Amino acid sequence: MRLVLATLVSAITLASSAAYAGGSGAKAPDASAKPAKVVPKDPENVRGISPYEEKIARGKVLAGQKEWSSAAVAFQEAIDLKPDDARGYLLLAQAKRDADVIEIVEKGRSKKGTEPVEAKLMFVRAELLERKASLTPTSASGADFGERLKTVWDESLQAWGSYSAYVATHTRAPDYRVTADARRKAIADREAREQQYAVVRSKKDNK
Repeated sequence: MRLVLATLVSAITLASSAAYAGGSGAKAPDASAKPAKVVPKDPENVRGISPYEEKIARGKVLAGQKEWSSAAVAFQEAIDLKPDDARGYLLLAQAKRDADVIEIVEKGRSKKGTEPVEAKLMFVRAELLERKASLTPTSASGADFGERLKTVWDESLQAWGSYSAYVATHTRAPDYRVTADARRKAIADREAREQQYAVVRSKKDNK
């Protein structure tokens, strides 16, 4: 009798275990499965990720997915947390697609940044100023047109020159002087053509 009872108890226990593990078709928990990794938080970004770096990382992921508006929001939130770090401004400028980009870049240049970040801000600024010069309407007329056109092109030339001078003396900065030199030559050629065109147009206007 005792043997029979023991056998019944064992059978019931095994049946209960089986029912618990998969009574509704669910699989038993995998004891070998690793728990989700929890990234520790640290405001100083030493023993874990800081809220600032968390926003930066989130923005980069969104930018990689071409979710530009959401990425810009994340980078702006990072700037709000650490407004004196130039990196947030650089990333925000890269994520933005509107007219206030140059203003963001100028703000970033006034903040403290690593050599790579400062060099990239200067590079982006030179690109933006060249784009601004390219968009200056060549169909405009007036005696001061040639001078106004020369001013915007000279500003972009100076920006590329400043970038080249910076990377020449800061070894940790990414060195794209070949690109900068090529852009300066292209701008100089374009400026010369525009000046010639302005002279011809002026003569036509005076007839």
